[in-house]
Amino acid sequence: MIKKIRRRFIWLATLSLFLVMFFSFSSLIGISLFESSHEADQVLFIIVKNNGQLDEVQAKKRLGDQYNKEGIFKYRYFTANINTKKQTLTVIDADHIIGYSINSVSSRKKQISMRLSAGQLRGTIHSNGVRFRYLAKKISANKYYICFIDLSPLMQSALLLVRYALIFTFGGILVFVIIMALLADKAIQPIRDAYDKQRRFITNAGHELKTPLAVISANAEMEELLGNDDEWNESTKEQVVRMTGLINQLITLTRMSEPEELVLSKVNFSEITKESADSFKSVLAKDNKKYVVSIDPDLYINAEQRSLLELVNILIDNAQKYCDPKGEVMVVLAKSRLNQNVVLTVTNSYKNGAGIDTNRFFERFYREDESHHYDQKQKNGFGIGLSMAQDLVAAFGGKINASWSDGVMNFTVTFKRVH
Repeated sequence: MIKKIRRRFIWLATLSLFLVMFFSFSSLIGISLFESSHEADQVLFIIVKNNGQLDEVQAKKRLGDQYNKEGIFKYRYFTANINTKKQTLTVIDADHIIGYSINSVSSRKKQISMRLSAGQLRGTIHSNGVRFRYLAKKISANKYYICFIDLSPLMQSALLLVRYALIFTFGGILVFVIIMALLADKAIQPIRDAYDKQRRFITNAGHELKTPLAVISANAEMEELLGNDDEWNESTKEQVVRMTGLINQLITLTRMSEPEELVLSKVNFSEITKESADSFKSVLAKDNKKYVVSIDPDLYINAEQRSLLELVNILIDNAQKYCDPKGEVMVVLAKSRLNQNVVLTVTNSYKNGAGIDTNRFFERFYREDESHHYDQKQKNGFGIGLSMAQDLVAAFGGKINASWSDGVMNFTVTFKRVH
């Protein structure tokens, strides 16, 4: 569990940093692109208004103090007349741009003519990988004066910002992950200490409680030998058995909560399931419940043999405890359809399961009886078994889920098959 907390801590911290950097750089890039496009529109407005001249006074007024006489050289533009009826483009001023760019725009004169005819006097044209922004004004019927400006020089700073943003984002995240991996242990050390203390307390307390329980059990047996075997003595023995079982389950649950303590190996799931299923035959026969077992032979998974047996015992024991009187318990172990997984299904009759939140079955100390009243006749559990089952399944790299349908409670466990 500690390793899972550590990984989740690093993952969430890294994701938070990535989102902050992503939105920050995205905002900067978006603003830069907007400013570049806005600057191009202002330059186009000045040129078209002044019939091809980039007026210095208006440029300073619209572009701000960053504009100067030398600034004109960074704008690559040309002006032309377009006849939308004949779809012809006649260049007027080409002193501020190279001929290759003019030819690229000229190849789109049909598209431009259609836009102007539709009233789109402002827009962007893509040609040969270059973006041109244009602004036109109508001179007469089917004739327009138009100015094109190459956006590449204006967008250069934004593109450079994109490049450095990517470098800083991924480089910064890589460095951050390395730092977090080195310092994460210190960050979660208080959690680790508290968790270790809790585990030691449960284990030590469990062992300490076993001594007085053994004494109480011995005294009860002595009373029975002395002829004092009444209902109170019998109740004492039942409670000792119950407390011993609870303590053993708590200790086991504490041990199972750290899956790295389990040594996994290839085990025969079929044999273990059969061994567990056979041990419940007499119990179910005594309760007059139908018991159906179907196990495919030689199905192997990676697990720890003793813990896997405990897992199957928990599921079948839970099924027989909560099965309806004269109901049916079914245990099925089979391959999945694609032969990649091994699926264990344990079902039992349970007519009162409608509306039950089956997801809560795996919570520690959860029982349908919210008062947690213990009834020996109904064989109620302590609400620990299914939580232990979930921990074991997770330790073996599998999945477990519970569901209810048409009067049947169903528990399904899936493991990856080892061939």
